[in-house]
Amino acid sequence: MILGIIGDDFTGSSDIANNLKKSGMQVSMYAGVPPLNNKASLTNADAAVIALKIRTIPICDAVSESLKALEWLKNAGCSQFIFKYCSTFDSTKEGNIGPVTDAIMEDLNVDFTIACPSFPDAGRTVFYGHMFVNGKPLNESGMEKHPLTPMIDHNLVRWLDFQTKHNVGLIDYDTINNGVKSVEDKVNNLKIKGYKYAIVDTINNSNFDTICNGVKDLRFLTGGSGIALGLPKFYKKEGLLSDEEFQIPENSTNAVILSGSCSSATLNQIEVYKKENPSYFISADEVMNNEDLIDDVVKWIKNNETLTPLIYSSADQKIVKEKQTQYGQEILANKIESFFEKLSNKLLNHTFGIFISAGGETSGAVVNGLGIQEFKIGQEISHGVPALWSPNSNCNKPVSLTLKSGNFGQIDFFKRALKILRAKT
Repeated sequence: MILGIIGDDFTGSSDIANNLKKSGMQVSMYAGVPPLNNKASLTNADAAVIALKIRTIPICDAVSESLKALEWLKNAGCSQFIFKYCSTFDSTKEGNIGPVTDAIMEDLNVDFTIACPSFPDAGRTVFYGHMFVNGKPLNESGMEKHPLTPMIDHNLVRWLDFQTKHNVGLIDYDTINNGVKSVEDKVNNLKIKGYKYAIVDTINNSNFDTICNGVKDLRFLTGGSGIALGLPKFYKKEGLLSDEEFQIPENSTNAVILSGSCSSATLNQIEVYKKENPSYFISADEVMNNEDLIDDVVKWIKNNETLTPLIYSSADQKIVKEKQTQYGQEILANKIESFFEKLSNKLLNHTFGIFISAGGETSGAVVNGLGIQEFKIGQEISHGVPALWSPNSNCNKPVSLTLKSGNFGQIDFFKRALKILRAKT
């Protein structure tokens, strides 16, 4: 085991696992922190990703969960670590990125790390410390309207500086353009000047080779999934990677699509899919007031079980805000997540073994409902979205799934995902 990753949500964790996989590493992903003595399945894995759900929970809880994950990864023999967060740096002004990073640095006794959130394949880039999403400043990209972590500043040096007690510097694009030695010198200069963090500019994927080569000796890194495109090359050069290839098994069980994301990308994907397939919209009012909702939805799904039905609570942001005001943001979010958790559990115990989930919070709820802790990483469905499967399902049937971040995926993502998750080996 070489690399240990702590992910702050489920879709982001599968995102970085996907990049590691396509860069040549064999990856195991865990939903939550496994028991300390559970290492049997890591025999042929080069990296382990622990998917947490800490992006929007209280800071003290996020720090505690992260340190538990770190302890497990250290116990598994990892020598290098990454704290993975969203490529749009999703966080409040207070955290949780800074406080979690501070705690991990202290535990590992390291004096410097980088923050490299960029993922150019998904349109996320950083230039002189300023983040852009498909060419638009972060705070004009739609992320400023995020219901939980509105990003109202595209200056990431300033945004991270709000969250940490340490000084935040910048490794700018000119430094990266000048090569590996330039990056190494910049890191050393920042350390001498008392900086413990540096936001890193990234414009395209080729930048990751320079960045990772320049910081490869740092024990701890932070960033989005893009950084995983650079590190495996150095592991491979050193002969550290496994030769075994994880392949997704055939799965002919029924499939279902569950969506709670309200991003424009997911809303468009829903509109395309439901034109030719059965769909069921779950309104906020129903979630809050209909005690029979689960039973009603399960009954409807059973009537459409061979047709890959779509169940979604996804709605326009204006409607979402109105209902958050009416019911309370946290109360409504918890109710929706609880609905998807209970629904996925009931479907797993019926005829369903293929689950396509859209949205970070929804995906966390689905994984909890499935009660499966370990996943292997398979073929990429879309940038940042891999096929996953359980190597040790307890329900006497194969279980395959994908966890899509709200803004990711092609317009026909659901159709593509179904085809790959059913893939015959």
